[in-house]
Amino acid sequence: MSQGKQCGISGGWLLTMLATALAMLLSMLVLWLNFISSAELDGRYQSTGQVHLSNGQVLEISHSLQVNHGRFYAMTRQGDSILETSGVVEYGFLGNYRLRVEDGQVTGLASEVDDELVFNLLYGRHKGSTIRLTSLDGCLYALETRQIYCPARNL
Repeated sequence: MSQGKQCGISGGWLLTMLATALAMLLSMLVLWLNFISSAELDGRYQSTGQVHLSNGQVLEISHSLQVNHGRFYAMTRQGDSILETSGVVEYGFLGNYRLRVEDGQVTGLASEVDDELVFNLLYGRHKGSTIRLTSLDGCLYALETRQIYCPARNL
């Protein structure tokens, strides 16, 4: 085999490796620039509203969330039912976070509540449950439990 062909094969291999390394470096840079620590989420969030149940009844609902140093504490009130949870906030990419439930309990579960609302309450209290949060118009939307949390306004 001639000297030129050996250089061409080595040069092509070297160029491929250089391009691969550059692509990996750029990917890591993009991930790093889009990483948001849970400390940036620290603060109080809340929302209130009403839900129309399938039986025609209107139920008052309120959600409160406090994030502090990578931990969260949440309370949801749906009529007479109250869900309290706490756990860990996991990292976020592109404005997304995960809440990992470590402890939770439901009190006063009322029989008139819709099955979907009961499911959300029960899912959110189990140890190990994860609730993904995504940014929505300056607020946080919990995908699994369909709850919204907006920054609390200081009065």
